Amino acid sequence: MAGAGCLNRQVRDREELVRRWQAGWSVSRGWTTVEDDNDGILIVRAGEESRPTEYVVLDADDKPERVERAAQLASADGGGRGAGWITLATDDKEARIEQLEDLGLEVQQDQDWLMTIQLSEQPALKLHERYALHTELEDDLIITRATLHGGVVSSGRMAVVGEDAVADRIETDPAHRRRGLGSAVMASLVEAAAAKGAKRGILIASIDGLRLYRSLGWKVIADIVIARSTV
Repeated sequence: MAGAGCLNRQVRDREELVRRWQAGWSVSRGWTTVEDDNDGILIVRAGEESRPTEYVVLDADDKPERVERAAQLASADGGGRGAGWITLATDDKEARIEQLEDLGLEVQQDQDWLMTIQLSEQPALKLHERYALHTELEDDLIITRATLHGGVVSSGRMAVVGEDAVADRIETDPAHRRRGLGSAVMASLVEAAAAKGAKRGILIASIDGLRLYRSLGWKVIADIVIARSTV
């Protein structure tokens, strides 16, 4: 994984932003085995039963040959469907989907987006008085939980790597949605990350989170396409 000095450089392109997202994502998930093949693919040994290896492709649009090589690596993992996964950011989603399917991979139907923000631009928000917020630090990982009568109803985490803060697993119980809990959790995470020196936020948003993050000022940088091996 890249060191903090490298990650404090100004982001010049999307390839760098994807690299930084992956660094924080791995911290959040506790994945310590990450290999950089020095040719545009990051190999994340997640070791999870449903997703053992992730191949993160850098600059898939300008260098589509990297997608082909990642597909070969994912398929070579063996172990059947889902042994090898591919994640990439793109400005041409349909072309990348077609390429992955032609390479024999199963593309996930759920839409995701790569988003970013300068942390100073996200508004500070307060939680409704019915709820309580609890934030704790675990080395470079910030965890915030919103509770009601002691039970967790919303939570999220943010990994700080260099000047980047990568949000992950922002979740709210369906019975407590539309009450500002997700916004308050994000505000608490951003405040704590900024206190640790982070300046830029990065995340991958699902369709459920897109509206929330946009309302907080986050900007879409690219579409995310995810696929898995079938052999």
